[in-house]
Amino acid sequence: MSDDDVVDKTAPGSSTLEEKHKERGVSWQVFIYIAGSHLLLGFMALLFYLGSHSGN
Repeated sequence: MSDDDVVDKTAPGSSTLEEKHKERGVSWQVFIYIAGSHLLLGFMALLFYLGSHSGN
């Protein structure tokens, strides 16, 4: 067995399980950012609505 036949387990992309775990983490992060931004924008829209109907 030569040195070319040895696979380095620490090389990037050597583990598909690790890659799937990273993809799942990124997917959750994107979901949280999108949901959080929609909640923030909804709250701001509510503030504008209540401010325009305050009666002052």
